[in-house]
Amino acid sequence: MNTRGGRLAASVLLLSTVATTAPFASAAQSIGTAGRVDPIAPHEIDYRLLLIGDAGAPHPDGEPALHALNARARELPGKTTAVFLGDNVYETGMPERGPMDDTAVEEVLDEVLLNLYESRADAEKRLNAQIVAVTAAGANAVFVPGNHDWDQFGVGGWDRVKHLGTYIAELQLVAESDIVLAPAGGCPGPVVMDLGTRLRLIAIDTQWWLTPEGGRPSPEENPTGCPHLTETAVRRGLEHALLSAGDRESVVVAHHPIQSIGPHGGHFPWHVHLFPIQMLSSYVPFVAHWIPLPVLGSAMVWSRRWLSPSVQDFSHPANRRMREDLVISMEIARRGGRAPLIFAAGHDHSLQVFEERFGPDYSLVSGLGSSAKASQVGDADDAIFAHSDGERPGLMELDVAVDGRVRLAVFVWDPDERRPVEVFARDLTAERPRTSPVP
Repeated sequence: MNTRGGRLAASVLLLSTVATTAPFASAAQSIGTAGRVDPIAPHEIDYRLLLIGDAGAPHPDGEPALHALNARARELPGKTTAVFLGDNVYETGMPERGPMDDTAVEEVLDEVLLNLYESRADAEKRLNAQIVAVTAAGANAVFVPGNHDWDQFGVGGWDRVKHLGTYIAELQLVAESDIVLAPAGGCPGPVVMDLGTRLRLIAIDTQWWLTPEGGRPSPEENPTGCPHLTETAVRRGLEHALLSAGDRESVVVAHHPIQSIGPHGGHFPWHVHLFPIQMLSSYVPFVAHWIPLPVLGSAMVWSRRWLSPSVQDFSHPANRRMREDLVISMEIARRGGRAPLIFAAGHDHSLQVFEERFGPDYSLVSGLGSSAKASQVGDADDAIFAHSDGERPGLMELDVAVDGRVRLAVFVWDPDERRPVEVFARDLTAERPRTSPVP
């Protein structure tokens, strides 16, 4: 890079660093404070849910987000389930064990193809780090498949999900904790799990919706025995799961969010217009992040915001239809008096909290489970909390009290104190955006 280009890159880097204290200003910032929402006393908690997504690229020397997860799980191990919200194995899911595994050839492929190639051994190592963080604390774990678990870059995605399910089932045989993949077998779900006496967890594999026919279970090809295999059937299954919840609070979990102010939602900070290679930050060397491509950069940003070629982005028609269908199903349940309290997902690598006008009361993005994957958050008036910082990854915690109260808290890793700290909290049942069905 020439001297002028180097100075320009350095200036932008400095500006983006200085802007970290401003709301929604850069990849290392947060908005929202914990306030004075008192924690629920441990003896009053019926069940605790820990929500963490996109944790499939843990730091090899110890992942801070998983340290935070382990610390929170240790407080109430017998009443805690951690939900991993997809992309549990970057970048291409769980492959079959092959003849090149643990050989010099495999090591060369890892180097040449950066992180687009992983062996079976590497995939197991990534998943094991997440499982150990939970089981070492004595808690349980639910893994929801994400697009990378389906190997979005290849044609064998369904096989990768089946391999993931088989491996988790094998570990369950020797583990003292409950460890499940839900939905399993490439099925879309919904899968219903009642936890404690007050909570209903409903898991959906949203990548099934976004995978082309022929590469996923269907009415014509259903070897894994999926009970729902059309979009209409999944919608009706979700409605039934919500309407039959009784007095339990329902939490719907998936990989793809229904709202986001991150890159998949089309939100980028201004400097990405000038340095668009940052969109590919996980796949290219860091030095390339600061190559200025101003005109091309703006075109790339606007393309992803308004008409993305990637089905993983909100502006793609298939993604939009999926989100609309899910919201409609949740809204139908609301009008029946059984609105889901939360729709929680990952996908964008940040922590975001939204109040919703339709469907669930709240939607969450909890995808900051890997310090190496943090992505930007943009500006939006309806976000009541947002945070993204690779040095302070984290998760969300849902405490459901015996008397029905539900408290949401966001924890991030403090690198100085080396412990998770609470940065946001809200009593969700006391501050419900809507207390009655929409007329």
